Amino acid sequence: MKIKKWSLLALIFGVFSVVFIGSFLLTPPKVTEAACGASTSSCKTCHEVKGEDPVSKKGNWHIQHSFGDFCQACHLGVASETDKAKAHVGLVKPLAQPDQTCASCHPADSVTRAAKYGGTAGGPNPAGGTPPATPGAPAGATGGEAGASTPSAAATQVPASANPNFDIIDFNLKGMVPWLAWALGIINAFVLAILGVLIWKWKRGLWPWAILQGRQKNVPFKSLPPEVQEVFTQLLNGDIKTVLALQEILKREQGNQLLQSMSDAPEKAPTHLDKGGEHLDL
Repeated sequence: MKIKKWSLLALIFGVFSVVFIGSFLLTPPKVTEAACGASTSSCKTCHEVKGEDPVSKKGNWHIQHSFGDFCQACHLGVASETDKAKAHVGLVKPLAQPDQTCASCHPADSVTRAAKYGGTAGGPNPAGGTPPATPGAPAGATGGEAGASTPSAAATQVPASANPNFDIIDFNLKGMVPWLAWALGIINAFVLAILGVLIWKWKRGLWPWAILQGRQKNVPFKSLPPEVQEVFTQLLNGDIKTVLALQEILKREQGNQLLQSMSDAPEKAPTHLDKGGEHLDL
């Protein structure tokens, strides 16, 4: 009884453990918050990862520089803030103020580089106006989203598919649950199925380790010796008390000798049966 109790507790504990661990593994990851502590700024995390007004495909400059995280260097602002209003404090238009933005990475030729994308060397552009042309700027470059422009030497050296910010996970392109979580989920389901089979066998009294004792070999009845067949026939035709009495005698340490001695007794030996017919005294 104690063995069955401990086995049942072990099964319950196993099922609880698998379900508890599986619930953590299959829980979809939360959407990345801004300034989560990675090397990516809150700007790129919010605009690109979370998809709030993505700009990586807008304009030649953004397309050519999408491999890195240059948001704060070009637009200023506060890239460590998670609040939208606080993060946008101090934002500037980089092409309108290249001396404050482009110069941080290209101090020697910031004006020339800004002019390639339609920028100016002075203050902000007049509202609705077209920025003046700058020497060295290609013809037809009227803005960040205007026609084609010649990419810088640094931009041409970086493959379009390169992305040094490997810690960025774009959930719009990748599934919320990775393949490893699916594999672990399948393993958990398989373990639960095995535990279910064990519980079913326990309910029916069939324990798996009974296989180690060997399966019972069924012998055809007609292949048994005639004497054995006759005994089986008599037991089947007799009452259950006779079968149980024979079973109890054979369970004894010297049960075989007792049956043999009883069979050797004279047929007309004095016997005594009580009124119940349950005790035999030789």
